[in-house]
Amino acid sequence: MRKIIFLDVDGTLVNYDNILPESAKKAVQEARKMGHLVYVCTGRSKAEMPAFIWDVGFDGMIGGNGSYVEHDNQVIMHQLIPLDVEKRVVDWLHERGLEFYLESNNGLFASKNFKEAARPVIRLYAKGKGAPEEVIETMEAEDALHGLFYGGNFTGMT
Repeated sequence: MRKIIFLDVDGTLVNYDNILPESAKKAVQEARKMGHLVYVCTGRSKAEMPAFIWDVGFDGMIGGNGSYVEHDNQVIMHQLIPLDVEKRVVDWLHERGLEFYLESNNGLFASKNFKEAARPVIRLYAKGKGAPEEVIETMEAEDALHGLFYGGNFTGMT
C-alpha cells in the first residue's frame, strides 16, 4: 500500500548542527523506491532549505508553517502576507528600533542592524545546544540562518 510520509527538518531530518545523517538520507530514498511519497513538512521557508537537503530526493514540501505547498516541483499553494500589511509591520518595527528579518521563499531579509543584535542570541542558542566554545565565539546569524541577506529593500517583497 502506497503511503505519504511527512518529515520535519530540524531535529528530525537534520540535527541541530544542520547535519543530515546518512541513515536519514537512505531511509527517504528507500521509502521512495518502495513507491511512497515523501515530503518535508517544516516551519522553514524554501530559501532556508540548503541543496544538501533537497539532494536527498523529496516529492515536495509543506513549508513556512503551512503557507507554502509544493508537489513535484509545482507550487500548489503559496500564501503571501499582503504588501500593505508587510509595510505596516516593518514600519512598526523600525519605529521601535527593533531588528528583524523577513522570511520568504527568495531568502531571509535582515534589517540594517540585525547582524549585531542577533549575534549574542545566536551564540547563546549555540551554547545551549552544546557547541564548542571555539565555534560559539565566531558564530554569526548567517551561520545559523540559511539564506540570510543584509541590506535589502523591504518594499515589495514576496
